[in-house]
Amino acid sequence: MKVVVTRPEEKGIYFAKLLDREGFEPILIPTLDLVFKDVEVDLDKYDWIVFTSPRGAEGLFRILKEDDLKKIKDKKIGAIGVETAKEFKKIFNKDVDVGPEKYTAENLLEALQKVVKEDEKILIPTTPSTRDVLKKNLPNVDLVFVYSSEEPKDIKEKLEKLKEIVREEKENGKKIVLTFTSGLTAKNFFKNSDEELLNLLKDQYVVSIGPITKKNVDKYGFDSLIPSDEYTINGMLNVIKKLSE
Repeated sequence: MKVVVTRPEEKGIYFAKLLDREGFEPILIPTLDLVFKDVEVDLDKYDWIVFTSPRGAEGLFRILKEDDLKKIKDKKIGAIGVETAKEFKKIFNKDVDVGPEKYTAENLLEALQKVVKEDEKILIPTTPSTRDVLKKNLPNVDLVFVYSSEEPKDIKEKLEKLKEIVREEKENGKKIVLTFTSGLTAKNFFKNSDEELLNLLKDQYVVSIGPITKKNVDKYGFDSLIPSDEYTINGMLNVIKKLSE
């Protein structure tokens, strides 16, 4: 079974390897390019650092000087989910202090509201396209944009090739799986899809990483599937494996 991976290329390759290992045929169509930014931040001003994606952790690491890296051990850390927590620990060799059971900004907000004191300041290393749930609902929050999500120039060309793949699979009585790991991957995909492609995809499988991404995907006329256990690519892989049974 062919599986379309729309993640940014670096992370898409990792997902593709997982799929390949399970006997699937991944098709890489990145709908986002991640561009890391060179910005300055004063960690001394903050009690908490909160991450809403693994790339936020990587982006912060890229801009910190050696002395700043040592300060991380004294900060309280929040992370939106297990993948973000793993990335933070891999980079900074420290466990996170707060992480919700369900991996959404709303659940992270609820977890943080229980532990963050009124006078504590929070830094969120993120992207300009981030959802504003935490910024709007927590006091003393500063965002620092350590990366941006930009649209690749070759999306339309790759989507034309996808039409041919879907047609060929249909002729052979097969379906493909379309995967989305964020609302922005979906937005860029569908913005560049013409009516012909959308019609071809109507009876294909679509898998979203979680409920927020599903909401974005389903706006385009789909009823995408989501993992029942954890909102990660491993959770998505479990959904895809069931589809192939």
